[in-house]
Amino acid sequence: MLHVDVARAQTSAAPARQNPSPALRWADSVRRLIDGAVIRGDTLALRNAMQVADRALKAMPGDGLLLHYRGYATYRLAERVPSKEEARRDSLHEDVLEWLDQSSEALPMPETSALRSMAMGRLMANSMLRGMRLGAPASRAESEALEATPANPRALLLVAVGTWYKPAMFGGGKDKARALLDRAFAAFSADRPAVGRPQWGLAEAWAWRGIMEADAGRTDAARSAYDRALELEPDYQWVRWVLRPALRPAS
Repeated sequence: MLHVDVARAQTSAAPARQNPSPALRWADSVRRLIDGAVIRGDTLALRNAMQVADRALKAMPGDGLLLHYRGYATYRLAERVPSKEEARRDSLHEDVLEWLDQSSEALPMPETSALRSMAMGRLMANSMLRGMRLGAPASRAESEALEATPANPRALLLVAVGTWYKPAMFGGGKDKARALLDRAFAAFSADRPAVGRPQWGLAEAWAWRGIMEADAGRTDAARSAYDRALELEPDYQWVRWVLRPALRPAS
């Protein structure tokens, strides 16, 4: 039997903290595996998280949170596929939608809506036909993510990233992305996820703050943002070995 160490986590719901269900314990374990893999940039660990989710879903089919993490892990895996391998990356994003569509039906969450919008956006970028098919569903998913109450920081972060790359004629733009990232930081200040629910994002938000500051030519502010990300996650490989070294040396 595949063993996963399940650590106790904070939650605002007392019953869940005292006696979480087996599905919730498995979901929290998968969450931890994915979060660690993303920070370390570890593709093998991401695949292991997917296998753990698959194993759990065989015992607990239809669990919305497990389905979410299965789709989320696949999304993060797709991010690691080189751009030249377009067909493989598109196939993974199609898989993301299959998992998250099931998750959304079982357990609607802002993060699920935002990830669905992101996956559809990635698919539309490579095909005009897919753009015609997925444009309206992607917009609906983005609206669902942004209209969550209270504001969800991870959903805002994902939409900010999508908006950063989206052409202005389709509602994108860098100024809009910066405003959404500001909203994400405000939402993170009040973020208290229950056990098993997504908890990632604050260090990644600082990474994106750095990207946006660097794009505006504010190198010192970008470096400070990257340093803040590394304070939160010292093993954050993307920031340590890709983003920060790309900055101009300090004067």
